[in-house]
Amino acid sequence: MDNRHDSVKRALYQRFLGTRDALPPMPPVARHLRHLLANPTPEREQACALLEDAPALSERLRQFTSLPLLGHVRPCSGLRDLVEQLDGRRLANLVLAFELRQLYDGSEPRLVTVFEKRWHLALQRAALSAGLVRHVPHLEVEDALLAGLLQDVGSLPLLRELHHWPQVSRLEVDLQRLCEQLSAELGVLLLRAWNLPAGLIECARLRQDWCRQHKGPVDLADVVQVASQLLEEPRDDERLARLPAYQRMALPAPRELRADLAEVVALWLKLLGGRPLDTD
Repeated sequence: MDNRHDSVKRALYQRFLGTRDALPPMPPVARHLRHLLANPTPEREQACALLEDAPALSERLRQFTSLPLLGHVRPCSGLRDLVEQLDGRRLANLVLAFELRQLYDGSEPRLVTVFEKRWHLALQRAALSAGLVRHVPHLEVEDALLAGLLQDVGSLPLLRELHHWPQVSRLEVDLQRLCEQLSAELGVLLLRAWNLPAGLIECARLRQDWCRQHKGPVDLADVVQVASQLLEEPRDDERLARLPAYQRMALPAPRELRADLAEVVALWLKLLGGRPLDTD
């Protein structure tokens, strides 16, 4: 690794560490919704009105309620029914998952190219995480969906910030390397600034800690690590089977697992607007 790249990496990290404005705020509807639902008596009428005032988000939520195969909720007659049925955390996490794309609004072609590649991987990781959580009854599908998106969330503010750093190489290999090296640290800074739960922050912090061992039940970081490994190219099912997170989850054999996940993951990707997974 050359010294120039190391210097850029350090300077970027210090920029985020020392400048509060470098970290984007939580998307507005998600932020307001969390405030409403944090009250001892959740203000569900106001929450429903808030969601109704965001047409694109409302439509996505209606699509969510119409996918009974996913097993996430009982059939809903509309947004009000969904708001009543989901507890505050699950609803807030679902809304944040649907709004997260807003964090990146850049237009520079080479940065957009890197963003689109990483974002589509994030959508696939989220869909796989939501599918995998069916094997972990104590975890909720909305939490797993958001966790899958947040694992690489540090790349979004980084790529946005790079619009102001024209001196940084625009070669895709260099941009991807910066994302890989800084995503975990920036993700932790961002999610802490948003005051998200530790379990979600850990998904970003541990994104490359493949040998992670821990006591206690399977957690979201385990689920997201297995989802990430399922996306690795070239496919390596032997490596997947050796992954501690995979072993903790007591999952079917990799080939059987992929077949088991195919239908539900396709539905999630359709809802999220992601590209279909390669099933070869």
